[in-house]
Amino acid sequence: MNNDNNSLVKKTLIYLAGNFSSKIFGVIIIPIYATYLTASQLGKFDYQQTIAGLLNPIIVLALWEGVLRFGLKAQGNELKRVLSTAAIIASGTLSLFLVILTVTYTQLYGISLTTLLYVTMIIFLPIIQLLGYMVRAIHKTKVFAFSGMISSGLNLFGILIFVVFLHQGLKGLLVSAVLANLFNSIYLFLGGGLQKYISIRYYSKDEGRRLLSYSIPLIFNLVFVWFTYGFSRFYINLSIGSTANGIYAFANKFAILLLQVAQIINMTMIEDAVLTNGTADWTKRFEENIEKVVNVFFQVSLLFIPVVGIYYQTVSNQKFQSSLVYVPFMIFSVLLSNISVLLGNIFSVFNQTSKIFISTAISGVVNMVGAVLLGHFWGILGVVLAQILGGMVLIIIRYIHGNKIEKYSFNFKVLIINTLFFGAVSLVVLSRKISLQIIVLLLVSIIIGYLYRKFIADTLLNLKNKLSK
Repeated sequence: MNNDNNSLVKKTLIYLAGNFSSKIFGVIIIPIYATYLTASQLGKFDYQQTIAGLLNPIIVLALWEGVLRFGLKAQGNELKRVLSTAAIIASGTLSLFLVILTVTYTQLYGISLTTLLYVTMIIFLPIIQLLGYMVRAIHKTKVFAFSGMISSGLNLFGILIFVVFLHQGLKGLLVSAVLANLFNSIYLFLGGGLQKYISIRYYSKDEGRRLLSYSIPLIFNLVFVWFTYGFSRFYINLSIGSTANGIYAFANKFAILLLQVAQIINMTMIEDAVLTNGTADWTKRFEENIEKVVNVFFQVSLLFIPVVGIYYQTVSNQKFQSSLVYVPFMIFSVLLSNISVLLGNIFSVFNQTSKIFISTAISGVVNMVGAVLLGHFWGILGVVLAQILGGMVLIIIRYIHGNKIEKYSFNFKVLIINTLFFGAVSLVVLSRKISLQIIVLLLVSIIIGYLYRKFIADTLLNLKNKLSK
């Protein structure tokens, strides 16, 4: 099993390395938002991205889930049938939605370049998602990881040209996103060699039924996930305004950075859970992976929050600067969401994806009702608190239902202890006293460095050995 662990770590590092550029992009882009965009412009762009995420699984029927589930262990003609069938079905649904979206958006926003860019941005999201999962299914992890570098690099380049130098604002953001997605799609298809696997002669009705029977229940789950996540945007945008949505979006950029890292780790977790299913120590491995990931992400967050607090000292835009109060709550919401995803992997492994939808639906209702009630009294903060409440409910439900499938344990004591430390550090950050923030950052760095001293020493030794060769 040591080889399996090494493979898991290696795959995770590949994903992290490939997506490192997207994290750098996320860091660089925040000051640009603060300087060159108004809160209203950022709010409108974020609102359309939310719609794109909501429609993403509907447009291609969440077929990427079936591609990953059945493609990972498939070989030869079976693998070609999986990919070809998914590609042909997706081509039909993409064409249909392109027409529907064009007509709908033209009615809503009129005939303009902005309207065209809105539609194009929405259509490209499921294309990239499906192509990315196909590349993962054929075990081209490096290609998949490197695609993140291409997308981030091109997006940043476009923003520098269209937003910073040409001052195109919202249009500049849209053009940058569309061009980055276009080239990323081409790279995934050609770089992954998908043309060797996809052909109409490998299309299979039986394979289509198998893919759809697995993926369709997940459509509702994914839509609900995005709707509950995006409902905050819808509620804020419609009841408080696009400026408030821009303030919310700015604060949420920091949580999204952590969420992106979590998604990378979760890629390896679900792949490992699927590939090791049936081994004698699967349950123990599943438990250990969850606890390790939970600890790591809380520790990363304890480092990240004071860094964010120090950065806010440099933000001159008063509206954006006021958003610091929401950041710790948003990050904690992401941590809870990540735990629920880890617990939910058990449903995918045992092909009980309908349970994912049920748990997400209950959590979503709690989130939405909470957003309306708490948002009425506390505005943006109330909406974020509702997300936290929904995340807690989701964890509990998935743990209870997961144990009915396979008995395993989750260390809630670890979650509580991590939460207490997280809360203490957050209070220091919200004090806005930079001296205290720096002290906390140094203390946390020393503690984490001590906890991982052996790993750090081994890594430095391996690096030294490689450089000396």
